[in-house]
Amino acid sequence: MSAATSDEWKRHISTWLTRTASSADDIADASIRKLRKRVGSVGVPKIFPYMGFASSDAVHLQGRVLTNPPNVPDFRNDRWWRNLNAAVRRFMSDEVPGVTVEASFGNKTATATSDPEGYFHISLPRSGDHTNTFWDVASLRIVGHPKSRRQSDQVKCGVLTVPDSAQFAVVSDVDDTILHTGATDIATMAKLTFFGNARTRAPLNGVAELYKQLQNGGFDKPTNPIFYVSSSPWNLYDFLEDFLELNSIPRGPLLLRDLGLDADKFIKSGHDHKLDKVRRLLTTFDNLPFLLFGDSGQEDARLYATAAEEFPERISGIFIRDIDPQVASDHDRRVDQYVRRSAAVGVPMYLIQDSTAAAEIAIEHGWLDAAVLDQIKRATNRDESRPESS
Repeated sequence: MSAATSDEWKRHISTWLTRTASSADDIADASIRKLRKRVGSVGVPKIFPYMGFASSDAVHLQGRVLTNPPNVPDFRNDRWWRNLNAAVRRFMSDEVPGVTVEASFGNKTATATSDPEGYFHISLPRSGDHTNTFWDVASLRIVGHPKSRRQSDQVKCGVLTVPDSAQFAVVSDVDDTILHTGATDIATMAKLTFFGNARTRAPLNGVAELYKQLQNGGFDKPTNPIFYVSSSPWNLYDFLEDFLELNSIPRGPLLLRDLGLDADKFIKSGHDHKLDKVRRLLTTFDNLPFLLFGDSGQEDARLYATAAEEFPERISGIFIRDIDPQVASDHDRRVDQYVRRSAAVGVPMYLIQDSTAAAEIAIEHGWLDAAVLDQIKRATNRDESRPESS
């Protein structure tokens, strides 16, 4: 058997196994829901919203319908067993399919039905009255479900609206780009995920001040949108949102992925879903240049180089944070090839040591004002001197 035939055979087997496992997963979920209904333990559906964003012609909203949305964290009593309980609860989500959700923004309304995993996606046409409000609010409510209650069937959803004054958009990876996850070490990653919380996790040095200055764009208020992409599942949304807030990292829509067995979900797929999200943002905001931030530990350099080849006129620069800046490693050598690929289409890619290095490059290109460099340096030095999280 030739190598090509062998690879094709393996792909067919892999596809069959994935589809079989996915079908079994769906059947198991349906069986559990049927059993709960039979014994009368069906919970009350509640909307867990994700931050949305508005383009020039539409407002894009999404969320999930669950009977057990995440609890409000208690950071004062953050013992490891409380953190473990919260982590388990996140991954044992009790989703509710087939629920009609109505969204309202301005004078526009639209509806969608939650899918088998409880997710819903709604796009509303944007009215002609565009304001320069950076943060806005949409309303979401459950319609016509027999178990819904007036107190719990409606929520507010934050919406990022990009003002006309925006100079560029930023897309940032999360894992080991703004948040140390130990993604290259499974044991460390598991410990941090299940036994820590948003308060015990530290951001990477200087990132909060760097992103604040990029978002403000030289003004005293937010101007440039920041979007966060991650290979983390949607189950960690509340954790990541809390992490951004607690560490004064600028808010922005978090674009994660489903935890499941389908080919496009967390357990099966690699990191290529992040490229799909970058493509979507570039297409949606087709009048803005983009800056992309990632790290050298996983696939960000490859994904961003591919995006640069597809959208060379839209991507102004790429920053790859070096996860091991003290040594020349295989990670660095792997990034080098993507630096060359990006340069070939006119998009600079930089392997950076820290936020100060990123700021110096951004100033050279005019993406940041030179006056903010000292602030970013001080923030980076301060973060370097803090004790490491355990």
